Amino acid sequence: IDAGVRPEVLEGPHEIPADAFHPDGSVTPALGGRVIQHIPSQPANLCYPIENSSITREIHREIHAPLIELNWETWELEPIMAESWDTEDTLILEGGRGAGNTNVVWGRVEDDGDAWVVRSGAPGNPLGDETRRVPKDQVESLERGTVFTFHIRPGMQWHDGRVLDARDVFFSWDLYNNPHVDCDKIRQRFNEIVHAEILDDLTVRFFYREQYFQALSSFTSDLCLLPSHLYDLTDPEHPRHDPDASLEARATEINENPHNQKVPFIGLGPYKLDKWERDQYFEAVRFDDYYETDPARRGYLDTLRWTLITDDDAAFQALINQEVDVFYRVKTEDYFGDLTSSEQFTSNFYKSYTYTATYQYTAWNVYRPKLSDPRVRRALSHCSDSQGWVDSKYKGLAWAITGPPFFMSPFYDHSIPLPEYDPDLGAELLAEAGWYDRDGNGIVDKDGEDLVIDILIPQGNKASESTVQKIQEGFGKAGVKINIVQAEWASFLERKYDRDFDGINMATVLSGLESDPKDTWHSETGAFDLRSSNTSGLQDPECDRLIDAIRVELDEDKRVPLWHALHRRLAELQPYLFSNCPPRKYAFNRKLHGVKMYQIVPGFKLRDLYYAEGTPGTRPIPTPR
Repeated sequence: IDAGVRPEVLEGPHEIPADAFHPDGSVTPALGGRVIQHIPSQPANLCYPIENSSITREIHREIHAPLIELNWETWELEPIMAESWDTEDTLILEGGRGAGNTNVVWGRVEDDGDAWVVRSGAPGNPLGDETRRVPKDQVESLERGTVFTFHIRPGMQWHDGRVLDARDVFFSWDLYNNPHVDCDKIRQRFNEIVHAEILDDLTVRFFYREQYFQALSSFTSDLCLLPSHLYDLTDPEHPRHDPDASLEARATEINENPHNQKVPFIGLGPYKLDKWERDQYFEAVRFDDYYETDPARRGYLDTLRWTLITDDDAAFQALINQEVDVFYRVKTEDYFGDLTSSEQFTSNFYKSYTYTATYQYTAWNVYRPKLSDPRVRRALSHCSDSQGWVDSKYKGLAWAITGPPFFMSPFYDHSIPLPEYDPDLGAELLAEAGWYDRDGNGIVDKDGEDLVIDILIPQGNKASESTVQKIQEGFGKAGVKINIVQAEWASFLERKYDRDFDGINMATVLSGLESDPKDTWHSETGAFDLRSSNTSGLQDPECDRLIDAIRVELDEDKRVPLWHALHRRLAELQPYLFSNCPPRKYAFNRKLHGVKMYQIVPGFKLRDLYYAEGTPGTRPIPTPR
């Protein structure tokens, strides 16, 4: 099981077995008990629109619920708080879309030669039972899959007993239109929704400006549902109802709401927040009024606790001391070393791993003249032994990558070969680009400048340091000098966004199995003074063309070749020195069962876990009537 990437994980979506790593195998599950998971940091609050850290997302996964969510085994979107949804298309008529979503016709659109035929695809469509035929010469554009009507499950309860309704959903989107709400990090996800409307207490409709391949997935946990009776000053049920509240006052009510941190966050999930001891732990307990009754979906345990320990070594020791049950930051050297093979560990714990959409890389600043030539960057790729690093550092347990798509998804092109590790070939290619050692000092040069590259890493990050030391070794053989430059985290981020580096060693956690490539690779995000995720500053017309095509292609089978072409183009340009997708490595209390290893961050779900029937503090699962 520790020999490397298991074949079945490359098959795409599949049923994931529980307890595949557990030394004792499967058991009969019971209800009840508590689990304690280590977390390395504490979010400032739990209001996801203004605090969208990975830890907030992890906690929300158990104490909250979205309209729809991605099934981590089938990779399909499923209804959760919405019991169903309808999808329709939009015809934008001559003259363009008007204010308030006027000058449009929407419904299910079919091609009928010189006209578009539009039929209602959802309740409340003005077409009703009629069919409208619109001549194509009266249409400016057809936007597929841009109108979403959600039908909310009746009786879904907030943790304070109120019932979820369409006003809550509408408010949770509309807050992104308030410029004073501190939600800039994810505001852009909802900028393309141009109009929304409440049809009745349980039905709400959203209109996208244009077709977008991730439009529907925007309504997963990114659209964090907030109870309007607690967050919206204009809601008549709010304790301080003010129908004339200014945008600033309404934003303050969201940004500084006491439910964000001082009193329990009110969610919709199978567990409700019960305690928050700041700088110590969060604790959630079973919410008995959650709509789902099957413990396989709603959870087996009675209590979930997330314990804050900022130092990983201290957290691992807390695990050994049985103060923590779940630890997901096991170091590679410990995973393969004595700490996890000792009798003290194996008698009480077991280890496992999985792959999530995370990859490591060194980004080149293409604004630096010495790194602006793709021939130079391609030459450098031959000086880095990424496969050797995987074999030595990770014992073959990582995947050396050639581009940014998640290597377990269909969007990754496995036909693209790794650059051959050959520093002599790298030196030859550098010479072809005009870089060779003219003065005999052992460093290649051009126009009187030695090829010296400073690579920026976070201060104290041993993983980055060892990775760049390996790069330093290979590059040195080709006559390229690498300096390792460390910066504390705040300064590191400022230098990243200011493009104040030659190279920068980082890791990226993708938003899912397929993420939007625009912010990272499109020319629109590559301007020097733009603080974006386009770290390298890449601006390439062919990449732009492919990205634009990906973003409007709704058919996954047709997106795959576009992704492969983008992957291949990026492999040619080498804006990053792509390294590997490392495994996430875990330690679990041996008394816990039910663990499934997924490809979605963080790779497991607390609600899957259970104790064996007969364990003290548990009770049998009732037989369904």
